[in-house]
Amino acid sequence: MTAPIVVLLALLAMQSAPAPLVSNDDKATASRLHIGDTGIRCVRLPCPSRALYEPQLPGGHATRERMLYVDLDGSKPPPPMIGDPADLAAIRRSWEERECLALDGRLIPGEDDHPVLRVDRIVGSC
Repeated sequence: MTAPIVVLLALLAMQSAPAPLVSNDDKATASRLHIGDTGIRCVRLPCPSRALYEPQLPGGHATRERMLYVDLDGSKPPPPMIGDPADLAAIRRSWEERECLALDGRLIPGEDDHPVLRVDRIVGSC
């Protein structure tokens, strides 16, 4: 395979959509998640610049493989959530202002088997 074709295939793989949002059972333990700005910038849409994702250590960066919910064009609201109303308001504000928050939480089954983010606590900014 020639180098330009390999580069093109790599770019196409990076543009593919992340895996669908999948929930755990109600008893799943919380894990560290980041929500909001991913730090990813693109020349054109679609671009995963906002997401709910499992941070890759070290550094807490977002990768396509670890994104659980993605806003590809800047128009999608944050994912469905349950938790302390003050925490949910802070997440919504952070999402709209394109900031990033670290939180402890997990995806749980919601109505009609659509996953819902259960927010246990906000840890701070990413």
